[in-house]
Amino acid sequence: MSFLKKIDIKNNTLLVKEFFFQNVWTNISLYLIGASLVFSLILVQFSLPQFNVSATLREAQTETSSNNSNLGVGTNLIQFTNSKSNVFNEFVSNMQSYVIAQRMWDKGWATEIYAGGDETIDFNKIKRTHTIGDRLSALLLGYELYDYYSPNDLQDFIKANVSVSKEIKGTNITVSMLSDDQKFALKFLNEIIIDTDKYAKEYLILKSNAIIDETYKQLAISKNSAISASLAATINSEYLKIATLQNDLPYHIYFIDPPHSSEYPVTPKVSAIFISNIIIFIFISTLYSFVKSNKEDLW
Repeated sequence: MSFLKKIDIKNNTLLVKEFFFQNVWTNISLYLIGASLVFSLILVQFSLPQFNVSATLREAQTETSSNNSNLGVGTNLIQFTNSKSNVFNEFVSNMQSYVIAQRMWDKGWATEIYAGGDETIDFNKIKRTHTIGDRLSALLLGYELYDYYSPNDLQDFIKANVSVSKEIKGTNITVSMLSDDQKFALKFLNEIIIDTDKYAKEYLILKSNAIIDETYKQLAISKNSAISASLAATINSEYLKIATLQNDLPYHIYFIDPPHSSEYPVTPKVSAIFISNIIIFIFISTLYSFVKSNKEDLW
């Protein structure tokens, strides 16, 4: 225990105690603690509470079973199902695409986001607001600022505010966003999830119809029986895809937990604001007292 003797705990404790009462426990510290409480109260009053709105989804599973292997339908259906193995990335890509932003735009979400819900304003004529710095930069560099909001802005809004995550080893997908308006976020999140899933189905239906049209053209000019049989099998498999997609069932995902909001705001943390400001103000007070009492030795 000789190393404890070298530390000289008694004297160090006295030094800490002396420093505490000379620099920390002072009238200035008490005044600044009161000031920190007032500052924190004002900061909280001007802060908008942000609620976490989220939905839990699960990747839809497609069963592969077909007895029509002689027509090649089973093989094509298995390939169709395997193409869904990367469901998460495709779902995220579709959600952040311009197509989904355009759909949400056409439904009037631009009014909710950029016009405060004023339905009397044409959502294609919502004026953009530019800061003085933006205008000055445009003037100096010689480029034009956009006058109105567009679906591209809504696409940027979705990318910035809607986050999608997935379990490392699992099928659950979480879609979430922070918002000070719970009703808006609940409705927006529900609609963008549904529209994203619908778009995936509609795209595949359009693709299958295009394949069918072109395959029929090739079948009409084909003179080889084996090739004709293969083309016919392709047509059958594409019709089967369309039959499995033209329904109200989900394609990529289905809801486990529909969008719901946290009961309490995620930000700001009122207790964290008060505690952190008290610590900051005490530090400022201690630094001021220490410099004031030791300015001759410091300079």
